[in-house]
Amino acid sequence: MNLTDDELIEELTTRFSQSRKAFSDLSVVNKKLLEINGKLQQSESLKSNFLSNIRNEINNPLNAIIGLGGQLVALAQSGEDVSPLASMICSEAINLDFQLRNIFIAAELEAGEVDPHIVMVNCTAVINDVVDSFCHGAARKTVVIELDFPQTTAPILFATDAEKLQTIVSNILANAVEFSHTGGVVNISLKVDEKGWLVVAVRDHGQGIAEQDHKRIFDRFIQVEMGATRSHPGHGLGLSIARALADLLQGTISVDSTPGKGALFTIALPPVEIANDEGMSADGGNMFIFDEMSEK
Repeated sequence: MNLTDDELIEELTTRFSQSRKAFSDLSVVNKKLLEINGKLQQSESLKSNFLSNIRNEINNPLNAIIGLGGQLVALAQSGEDVSPLASMICSEAINLDFQLRNIFIAAELEAGEVDPHIVMVNCTAVINDVVDSFCHGAARKTVVIELDFPQTTAPILFATDAEKLQTIVSNILANAVEFSHTGGVVNISLKVDEKGWLVVAVRDHGQGIAEQDHKRIFDRFIQVEMGATRSHPGHGLGLSIARALADLLQGTISVDSTPGKGALFTIALPPVEIANDEGMSADGGNMFIFDEMSEK
């Protein structure tokens, strides 16, 4: 096929244009591949840090329980007072149970096997139970947990998932106690607001969180301090679990904090209807079913 000079130039121009587009597309694909590779490397690094951290978070209380248990037996045989050791064992056991629960919940969330079970919940009892479970750990750090809602009035009843509410508040409170200064105070408030939402606020007066970290602290395996030199224990699961469970309940968790001035975490859950069994309620994170016989 014979081409005129103009046709040849036009054909070459078209070919060059196509080549430039192909090169540009290839550059975009290559850039995306580099980004994906970077994220994969970061993910592997985060998982490695998580596995290292979680091993310590489980081994430390487990070893403490074993060691303290041996001392408890020896002291009991000699007739000495064992109540301080018993209290320490209780604290370490609660800590271990808390860590394992978070691991199991994280696995269930990853597998998509977590569903809300909405019942009428005694939220006052749930919050009190959470505070009781952290009293030993807080006392060891001389941190005081104050309840900023009356205990003498009627309990706050709200339709939600008792176990998930307990898990959310536990993780927020654990974070508040951990990042409080020695001798500090953590405040917890509980109310149903004017829109009918359940609102739980946890305020600490510790080191605070920089604004650029407000979002990333809710990412899985992420901690503000990373690496072997970090000053606080943890595995980077707690806040991500709390956010995921709040989302599951169609609620929100917000943080208001500046460095050096502590942090305020606010959990807000919307009112929902109880489906099917209206005779079901929960008290302190435990579910009970009341039938007609139990009401007589």
